[in-house]
Amino acid sequence: MNKRLTINSFGLQNKKGAAILLTVVLLLIMVTLVTLYTGKIQLFEHQILVNTQNQEWAQTSAKAGVNRGLAMLSVNKVWPDEEVLGNLEDNSTFTLSANSEYLPGSRTLVTIKAIGKSADNLAKATVIEQALVYPLLLNQPPAPLIIKHGFSSAGEFEVVPNPNGLGLASPLSLWSDTIVSLSGTNHHSCILSEFNEGNCSINTYSDHSEKLIDITDGSASFPTDLVSYLFNTPSSEWTQLEQQSDFVLTDCDALDNGSWGVIWIDGDCEVSASTQIGSDSEPIILVIFDGNVEFHDDVVMYGLLFSYKPVDSIKVLDIDMHTDSLVYGAVISNHQLGTKSGLTRVVFLADVIQKLQDSKRLQRVARVPGSWHDF
Repeated sequence: MNKRLTINSFGLQNKKGAAILLTVVLLLIMVTLVTLYTGKIQLFEHQILVNTQNQEWAQTSAKAGVNRGLAMLSVNKVWPDEEVLGNLEDNSTFTLSANSEYLPGSRTLVTIKAIGKSADNLAKATVIEQALVYPLLLNQPPAPLIIKHGFSSAGEFEVVPNPNGLGLASPLSLWSDTIVSLSGTNHHSCILSEFNEGNCSINTYSDHSEKLIDITDGSASFPTDLVSYLFNTPSSEWTQLEQQSDFVLTDCDALDNGSWGVIWIDGDCEVSASTQIGSDSEPIILVIFDGNVEFHDDVVMYGLLFSYKPVDSIKVLDIDMHTDSLVYGAVISNHQLGTKSGLTRVVFLADVIQKLQDSKRLQRVARVPGSWHDF
């Protein structure tokens, strides 16, 4: 009887041990499967994370490429013919290319395309953005002398007109919103050949005895805002024009034949005798802000001289050019000239005026809003 109980107890224990062993084995299998599944998921998530990071890496490289392209365009204003390759510090790379579309008014629309790659070359992104290369000078001056509020009878001017300022073979010397009286003997215009021969005061076109159509005064079409007309910037936001200038100075002492770009003078501009400012191949835009202009003997300037008086200024401003001093190009003022019996001498040269828009140093680059996209 005891022997039978012992055998049954032993068999029962064997069955329990087998059940426990089976349970443990099943649990181990389940744990192994769960571990393998979790590892697979983590590997998959890691791969997604790596791919996402690589894509962002490539996108960042492409954005850096576009910025590099815009910087290149700001310096050169012309896109090179070949593709541009770039390497970043993190070993990512980009390739730049561009298409240029030439628009009226010396403007160019440049479409920049940048293809960025991650450092491991596993991801690629493309970014496209457009930029407009445009001349700072929006409108070419149609006349060599453009004056708001007219010209005082106490002043003097000697002007060689734009021979086609009012149309083909219709010269334009002076344009103003106010009637200009040519009562003084030294108000006159003449053709270029007479000026070059020193006979401008003798063989005149318009003078005190006769005002011809080259003097367009009291004009209803005269711009109400000369800053906006010239530079596409409202006069109330003139600081934007100052910020776009290549040089901001407090006087004209440093100006010479090597001067270039847009030069902003904050205050009076007095130029020493026998000084050349700019050149016929590199004319400048000279803005005199709230200051008088005085050119001593034999000063020659190539380009556009703009005398700008802010609305809150109480100064009485004028331009005075001494013996044989002149501007080849145009002189523009948003205030009356001749207030201090000064003389303004201007010779219109079409080539110089055209270069004020064509010169790369006088052009600017702006991003085209809404043109950026990636894929």
